[in-house]
Amino acid sequence: MNKFLFVTAPLAMACVVLAQTTPNASSATPSGAPPTQPAAAPTDATAKDSTSNQQNRGGNRQGGRGFGMGGGGMGGGIGRSLGAVTEMREQFQPYLVKRDVPLIKEQLKLDDGQVSVVETFVTDYDTNFTAASDKASQAQQDLMRSMFQSFMGGNMRERYQSFGENMQKDIEQIEKDSGTEMSPEQRSQYFRDQMDKMSQQIAAERETSGEAAETRRIVGEMNAGSEKWRKERAVLDRQVMDEIKTALQTDQATKWESFERFMRREKLLGRGRLSGENVNLFMVIDEAGLTKDQITLVTPTLDEYELRLDEALKKRSDFLGQNESKVFTAIQNSDAKAIEILATKGIDLRNGVRNVNEQYRTAIAGVLPVDEAKRFTQAALASGFARVYRPTRAERAFEKAVAIEGLTSEIQTAITEMRAAMLLELVAMNEKIAQTIRKGEPARLQEEAVRSAGLLNGGASRMFGRNDPDIADEMLSKRGDMTDKYVERLKSLLTTEQIAMLPKGTSRDDGRNQGPFGSWTISDMPEENRAMAKAVDKDGNGIIEGDERRELFRSMRPADAGGNGGGNGGANGGGQTGGNSGGRQRGGNQGAAAPANTGG
Repeated sequence: MNKFLFVTAPLAMACVVLAQTTPNASSATPSGAPPTQPAAAPTDATAKDSTSNQQNRGGNRQGGRGFGMGGGGMGGGIGRSLGAVTEMREQFQPYLVKRDVPLIKEQLKLDDGQVSVVETFVTDYDTNFTAASDKASQAQQDLMRSMFQSFMGGNMRERYQSFGENMQKDIEQIEKDSGTEMSPEQRSQYFRDQMDKMSQQIAAERETSGEAAETRRIVGEMNAGSEKWRKERAVLDRQVMDEIKTALQTDQATKWESFERFMRREKLLGRGRLSGENVNLFMVIDEAGLTKDQITLVTPTLDEYELRLDEALKKRSDFLGQNESKVFTAIQNSDAKAIEILATKGIDLRNGVRNVNEQYRTAIAGVLPVDEAKRFTQAALASGFARVYRPTRAERAFEKAVAIEGLTSEIQTAITEMRAAMLLELVAMNEKIAQTIRKGEPARLQEEAVRSAGLLNGGASRMFGRNDPDIADEMLSKRGDMTDKYVERLKSLLTTEQIAMLPKGTSRDDGRNQGPFGSWTISDMPEENRAMAKAVDKDGNGIIEGDERRELFRSMRPADAGGNGGGNGGANGGGQTGGNSGGRQRGGNQGAAAPANTGG
């Protein structure tokens, strides 16, 4: 049994309680902004005016990337919850930073004088916000430390450590007495049963000693502090937006509602928790290489998508922001039922955002020519379900193989036919895996919310959840077995030198939650860890494989930590013009300005 798990879990879950119950302090877009009216139809005059040139609506954020640790890390339940620490950081991140000024200039068509004024507004806001958020953040951190001390006081560390060691001995004795090895399911059930007993004992002791009451008091203070900060930042966020609006000319002011919708997508869309929830179809369109005529075809559908997506984002964000006090109160009262109800509502609203994306993915594809529709659909699916739809090692191997010079026509034909057969199987398996993820993720999110409440009630077993295997991981492994067979057949057609040109590794890794940051694919890692990964990606293919993985782990050791700092900001800086946008900015607008895809 992993000693580290038992010693660190209470602190991690204390972070989760704060993070998951204050999911998005700025989620009112920004806080205090007037709510957007529900869109009745895409013929809204403001929307039509703003969408005459759809290419400018993509923005800078990388849509659809799910960062954070997945279900395979650190004991399943704990690993999934650790990713929520990012949410805790997000509530203390500013709505605007200086790097947003070029984006604001482009969207509102500002002249140089207006840019100088707006930059002053944003700089003053950033300064004031940083001072206020640092103070509020420090207060919450102090409360979290107090909570950790409440959980780990006395001999609690030793008890958790002893529990793990005794569990292993008990299982070994049971297997010895029965003469049979326990299955993983039996081990998991035995663990939960013993953890439940220990949890009940600890809960009773905490009530008697007054530690439970102290925890509830701390949660109450966290609630009050969170609500105070939410209102404070609402004023700051609203003020800077109002100031920017005062700098506009009459013709620019007519674009204001469209600009606010754009900023909501830019700042809030990436805070999803479900696969497909974060997708920005404007960015997918921008990168699809469509002609002007094709863009004209999809513009009416995109107009409607803009309004419907904004409505769904507002509903999701408003609910999460306005109900955080209810969530804190439910946790303070150890009311798991109330937590479950609130979690269900929040998940329904997250599904609402995802459903809009899926509905309009289909609608947009329906008006495009066949080849462009296929390319767009694949890109949209890869954006929302990267684990499933990003290119596999086998696909990359066949792509590399067909480009090898000097192959005979017979070998080329055999490779082409083999590739087509593999893709036929792959498409069917991918659809099943994506459906499994669609159904499974909401239940996991709800489980995490209830587990957080159980922890504060002394229910230590709940912090580990059921620790069930990730069914999608199992399906992805089977998919990897299938594609590996095709790769082996491919290798049988090639020479040793040609085989050396193919991607290394195993297809069983494709899409699975793994590695220290939840994935071996650099683009799916948390933003702050990508520079470290890029430094060891010797072949530059964006995936950490083979010896690169060992090098990554070596770079993470404390002795080497000094060489890994810095560089993150620079890695995301710079910009370039791309796609059909005729000047749509790319790069340099992540970091604090565009929080990662968790939270509200």
